[in-house]
Amino acid sequence: MDILERLAIEIPCSACGGRYEVTLKQILLSQEMLHEGCPVQVVDECPPLAYSGLVDRQIIQELQTVWGRLEEEARGAGGEARFKSLGCGVGLPSAS
Repeated sequence: MDILERLAIEIPCSACGGRYEVTLKQILLSQEMLHEGCPVQVVDECPPLAYSGLVDRQIIQELQTVWGRLEEEARGAGGEARFKSLGCGVGLPSAS
């Protein structure tokens, strides 16, 4: 599973006041565009430029690496790393 496509940052839209999600994958791609020399400096000319500063690139890359290691460990145990469904009431007891 590509963890960067499953996790997103929800941000407000300055134009309409609504909220929208930007995946970590979109943020990383924006950062890579800038790193590779994208000449655009004005957000109005390139909306993804606005995404590049939402999360530090190193944090995204570290998360991707750790998730990959977790998937390998789970497979090694005959299992699968995945997200728990919310609201089902099944799982470990809370730490209260």
